[in-house]
Amino acid sequence: DVPFRPDWEAALTPVVDTLVERSDVDAAGLLAYGVSQGGYWLPRALAFEHRFVAAAADGGVWDVSLTWTDNLPAPLRTVFESGDAETFDRLMDTGMAQADPAVARRFAFRAKPYGHSTPFELYTEVNRYRMADVVDRITTPLLVADPEDEAFFPGQPQQLYDALPGPKVLARFTRADGASHHCQPMARHAFALRMTDFLAGHLAARAGRG
Repeated sequence: DVPFRPDWEAALTPVVDTLVERSDVDAAGLLAYGVSQGGYWLPRALAFEHRFVAAAADGGVWDVSLTWTDNLPAPLRTVFESGDAETFDRLMDTGMAQADPAVARRFAFRAKPYGHSTPFELYTEVNRYRMADVVDRITTPLLVADPEDEAFFPGQPQQLYDALPGPKVLARFTRADGASHHCQPMARHAFALRMTDFLAGHLAARAGRG
């Protein structure tokens, strides 16, 4: 029952603080990897935490809120954007009551980790999960996976990559190679090879061997 939070640096930086104090950790060789919605959380944290040599986002996420608001009917989206919480909650509750039970269960499952009880509070919270205001602070070299047929965050890996100000690589994965869909489920080895080559290259460069 620990909810999500958008400011992932608040979670990751204490972990890094602990790691760098350990004698069995090379504090100058830290790497990071974020998968699925971690493709938002990791880049968000990297905007504030700069002690990683390099990192990989599988895939890149620019704006989590779009996966929620883009599925709202236009009139309902207008009500939400107007700030009319009472009307928005009433319309959402009515819609959920009339929806297929499987749809209602899936919505409740997706909503629970955000830790808010009303639809308006939920959508307001989800709107905090955006990279636009912090992406210019990222200095860590970042590999961004961009698979064909991305279902949850279509087009967003390219958006994140384009906005990154520092060293970056856009790793495309194609249907023809059997590496399409969210997080390349049938070709995890293909992503692993791209990621480890990228991370190893930056480790070698940091050590003066690249």
